[in-house]
Amino acid sequence: MALIAPAVLSYGQKHKKDKKEEAVLPPPRVWIANIPSYNTTHDMLVDNTLLITDSVGCKVSGFTISLTAPDQPFYGPLYVNGNEESETQKSTIKKWDYPKVTVHIQDIHLNCHETDAKSPALEYTYNFDK
Repeated sequence: MALIAPAVLSYGQKHKKDKKEEAVLPPPRVWIANIPSYNTTHDMLVDNTLLITDSVGCKVSGFTISLTAPDQPFYGPLYVNGNEESETQKSTIKKWDYPKVTVHIQDIHLNCHETDAKSPALEYTYNFDK
């Protein structure tokens, strides 16, 4: 048995080298246009509704938005096809005038060269002072 194991290992190593190694690229980076920080204001989130990416050949094709705040129930997810917030998403964010709100942008799908890609979730926070 000791003589068989080295032969099996060398066979596996030989074929492992024959396979081309595929480059693992990072997922496309996405953010809301014209908002420079994840800690933002309520007005900036209401006024800026377009998700963009810096990945050449990619465009956001859909995403969800959910909202959380202390002493408020979790709200969402609200899904949209495309790269701009839906009217429902916009009006929901506009109504959320609570302190310490977190806007969760999740399930971000992109069309990259006719292939579906995903981007990591985003979180924007704002503190609405009444």
